[in-house]
Amino acid sequence: MLTSICQMEPLIFGSTVFGQAQPTLDGAFALQVFLRVVHILGAVILAGGLFYQRSILSPEGVDACFAGRRQVWAKWVGIATLMLLASGLYNFITILRTAKFDGTPLPPTYHALFGVKFLLGLLVMFLAAILAGKTAAAERFRQKMGKWLNVAWTASLTILVLAAILRNYH
Repeated sequence: MLTSICQMEPLIFGSTVFGQAQPTLDGAFALQVFLRVVHILGAVILAGGLFYQRSILSPEGVDACFAGRRQVWAKWVGIATLMLLASGLYNFITILRTAKFDGTPLPPTYHALFGVKFLLGLLVMFLAAILAGKTAAAERFRQKMGKWLNVAWTASLTILVLAAILRNYH
């Protein structure tokens, strides 16, 4: 047993780790990692803010929910939305190009699941923006704030599940 272990090639020094190819550490890889982090950070800001509003602030009423800070939250909704849309577009194009380059096109179920995730993401972005807005329509949405925060949080959880499925889709 000891002899066979000693004769094994080190897993971390080969071209694979546990049978999986290692990425090429270049500028394109660094950009992909950076944009994935930006994407996750945007989602954390948006979904986390909505969760906090729903679970902590909303039960106290709309006025307590923003306590004069609606404008600050609206700014962060915009920033998080931009982060999600820009990084998500890049990540999706990269996934499509990689699949095409590898010669293994993504199956239709991948595209269907991505489509559902994308539409739910747009719903969450819309609800976060309208609830933080200053229009008459925003005020009408805030009258049923608990309901809309429940919808946004349910959509956010669904997106998380779909993202995990898509990330590990083979």
